[in-house]
Amino acid sequence: MPNHNRSVTNSIQIIDKPRTFDAILESISKAKETFDCCTDSIGLAFLMRDEQLWNAVKGLRNRNINSRFITEITPENMHYSNLLLKVGEVIHNDGLKGNFMIVDATSYSYYLIDNDGPGKTQNIIQSFHTQVKPFVETQQHLFDVLRSRSITAKEKIREIGRGVKGDFIDFIHTAHEVKNVTTELIESATFEILLLFSTTNSFYRAEYSGILNSLWQASERGVTVKLLIQGADDDNRLKDIIQNTVKQKNSLINVQCIARQLETKITTLVVDQAVALAIEVNDDTKKTFEESTGIAIYSNNESKVSSSITIFETLWIQSEFDKQNKIKQAYFQMFKGFQLKDESYMRRWSFEQQQQQQTKKQEE
Repeated sequence: MPNHNRSVTNSIQIIDKPRTFDAILESISKAKETFDCCTDSIGLAFLMRDEQLWNAVKGLRNRNINSRFITEITPENMHYSNLLLKVGEVIHNDGLKGNFMIVDATSYSYYLIDNDGPGKTQNIIQSFHTQVKPFVETQQHLFDVLRSRSITAKEKIREIGRGVKGDFIDFIHTAHEVKNVTTELIESATFEILLLFSTTNSFYRAEYSGILNSLWQASERGVTVKLLIQGADDDNRLKDIIQNTVKQKNSLINVQCIARQLETKITTLVVDQAVALAIEVNDDTKKTFEESTGIAIYSNNESKVSSSITIFETLWIQSEFDKQNKIKQAYFQMFKGFQLKDESYMRRWSFEQQQQQQTKKQEE
């Protein structure tokens, strides 16, 4: 039997080098509705490091393809998982092995990646493709079963974040250490940062101390960043300054200003829904972060983190309502001098009236 790179039997293709990589890209490009991918930690690293392959996967979102990924998330590849979350659903499964994809529930591809160890170049060295319906349906069923028995990427990331030091509540007494922990938390974020400034001066101190630069950098690497600033909503000039400051740095950061007076002067930071840092504002008149900061509470306790998230989200929703109400008030104020009144009109047209109108138009 002649030795060919491709053998075809009953719509089954086994492709060796050098066409394996092109075959995978071709499969991704043919997706029309769904794309399911199961990839282990080696495959995930290869996917994210190869620019051509990663661009093909990112393109799925632009084409409105429903994409789902099952992989193994570890402390070392959480950043990759966060980027993948921008494309579609990401699910974690412990000890996952192998790499395959299913396109539109009609085409199955399995690919083998060589692994010569850390620092070595990785390549797809062989792939297996088929559109045999019974086989593809079986693999689709296995994918769905595996997905149902796994946990979401965000759950796993929270689990890793809480598991680094176990369940803890730490009190930080020095401003220098508080600043270091704040920066480290922001730099370690993989998918979300929530930051509540209880005073406008706290926001300016964060900018002055360089903490905001860490937020810009986190946003640039794909982390969702939300900032809530208390007090600025009462002063439109101050609000505009803050909004412009953020936009100049990075327009991807979401900012809301709230007028509601908070009971305590505490700056709250929540990272990846896993850890929370509550920083007491000891003296709001001071210019520097170190001079104004009091004691801080740092914790990954689930109840404390959940409480911080709930408070943040409640205030965020309230700020949205306040914004909408102000827009309505401004709109009605524009027409205040026109003395508009509500009027309702009702026209009942008989068949004869309609005929008369049509006849009149024709004569004109």
